[in-house]
This record gives sequence, C-alpha cells and structure tokens, in this order.
Amino acid sequence: MKKRLAMVLSLGMALSMMGGFACQAEEGKTLKLGISWTHYNDSLFYSWGEGLEKIMEETCKDHGYDSVEWVSIVAEDDAAKQAADISDLITQDCDAIIAYAYDNQAIASSVKEAQEAGIPIVLWDRDEAEGATPEADLFIGLDTYNQAYLAGKAFFQKMIDAGETPTDIISIMGATNDNNALNRQKGFEDAAAEFDLEIKQTVPSDWDSEKALTGFTAAWQANPGSNCVLIASDFIVTSVQTVLEANDAWYPAGEEDHVWICSQDGFPTGVKFMQEGYMDYSGMYNVDGMCENFANAVYDLIDGTYEGEAKLYTEPMVVDAADVDTIELWGANYMDEAAE
Repeated sequence: MKKRLAMVLSLGMALSMMGGFACQAEEGKTLKLGISWTHYNDSLFYSWGEGLEKIMEETCKDHGYDSVEWVSIVAEDDAAKQAADISDLITQDCDAIIAYAYDNQAIASSVKEAQEAGIPIVLWDRDEAEGATPEADLFIGLDTYNQAYLAGKAFFQKMIDAGETPTDIISIMGATNDNNALNRQKGFEDAAAEFDLEIKQTVPSDWDSEKALTGFTAAWQANPGSNCVLIASDFIVTSVQTVLEANDAWYPAGEEDHVWICSQDGFPTGVKFMQEGYMDYSGMYNVDGMCENFANAVYDLIDGTYEGEAKLYTEPMVVDAADVDTIELWGANYMDEAAE
C-alpha cells in the first residue's frame, strides 16, 4: 500500500505543477519525457508508471543524461482533453512523448502534431486503429493475441487432464472497438478450436464491470450448465464472482461444482482468486519487458537513429494457479487492493 500511495502522491504533485515523477540532478543534461495517460486510477497503470521511471533512471546516464524529468498528464478518458494534453506536452518541448490512447482513431491527429514538431511519439499498450494515419514512431505493447491463445490452450488442457470437458463456454470480452480486446477474443477462439471446442456465448463488456455483470447474468441464465468462463481482463472478475455466487456456483478448484475460469492481465484481484483456487489460469502482462522495450528504443528515437521494428510486442506470462506464488508477478505488488 505504501508503494502505491507514494506513486499516487507523486502523480498528484505532478499534475499540480505540470511536472511528473522524476530522477533529478541539480545540474547536467536532462531527458524530458512527456506522458499522456488516458486515465491513471488502477494498479496496472501504477505499475507501468513505476516501471518506466525505474528503467529510465537505470539507463539515462549510459546515454549521456544526468536526470530524467517526466511531465505526466491524465486525460480522464476524454479524447478531446487528451488531444489538448498532448499539444501541451509538445509546447513544453519534450524530447519524446508516450501516449496511452483513449480513442485509437482520434490519436492519429496527435501523432501528426508531434511528428510535425519533430518530437517522436510512442503509443503504449493501445495501438492506433487499423488504417489510421500517420502511424506513431513506435508502438509498445503486449502480444494480446498470444496472451489469450497460449493461456487458453494451457487452460483447456488442464481441464481435460483433470477429466473435465469444457461445456457451454462463455467468454466475456472487452470493447469491440479495442484491438487488444479483439485480439484476446480471437486468441481464445483459436485455442478452443484446437480442442474442437466452440465458445457458446460472447458477452461484450466495454471494459465496464457493471456491463459485464449484466451481460454475464443473462449469459449464465441462458447457459446454466456452463463449467467454463473466459474473461478478457481479471479486473472484471468480481462481476463473474457475483453471478456465480448468486447461482451457487462459486467454488474453488477441487470442489464438485467448481466453474473453471481463465482470465487475462494479472490484476491483484486475479492473483488473489488464483491463490484461493477460484481462478485457474491467466495470461498476464510482462510489465518489465514492456518497459525494457521502451528504454531500448527511446534514446535512438530521440537521436533519429532508431532502426528497429515499428511495433515491439512483449510476450505474456502464462500462469497456472498452482504456480502463482512461485513467480514474480506485477499484480502481487498491489495485493492490498485485492484485500480491500
């Protein structure tokens, strides 16, 4: 909790001063990085922020900088505000800009503005919509297709090895206009197909817990014999918990009426439910890998010498509930949230 609180207080100070979390030296060459978050209110974003801060502190001196200054602004899930925020980062003459796009189509106008100003812009985790132009200088994200595909394959195999046949599979997906959500849904579908299985019903959630609750309630009523649920992100797993508890179907692994669950991301609640046996598998974010990809590219982007791939994908961590306490997981650093 102290770690998270320190990060939140740092962000609050950053917003009040239009500054950010930083490694600062009194004198010397400073690397100025702007970052536009669509929101900054959950543990995954805190983990990304801390990971980026840490890796840049570790590498800046190797590239001729004495310190790193972060200018961090939160768009509050508003595309127009994010466009204005990025314009402000440009006027502050940042050396490079990172943006987690709220609207993956509208972000293209901000990409154009940054590039016209000669400032490299990196999109983080959410890429531009297909066909949107111009393209950002770099995209850094998770391989979200493999995230679901590999986790789904391992999950179905675990069920079958335990003598369970996946029945009336329900999938709760994210937003239908989000590439990450679509990739995960396709990954789950392809994993199921390898076992000659089909997803019986797909529930769009728009990354909203209340919508997931409403949709899954209806899906469960239509498929009361389901023994298998796939979830696009485990920050909405509590919606599944609510429905299964109401239908006397929320039991840990090993009990007769256990409903098998495969989720994604590795949020603290997901880690907690895996520890307790309610969730069986998860394809989790490799936060360190994403941050390392950024650090390995950003200095060359700024110098105009970058020759690497335009899209850098980090492979997911595919985690069995049986192993959850033996692996270093980003969500485990915020387990106080799961206890609240």
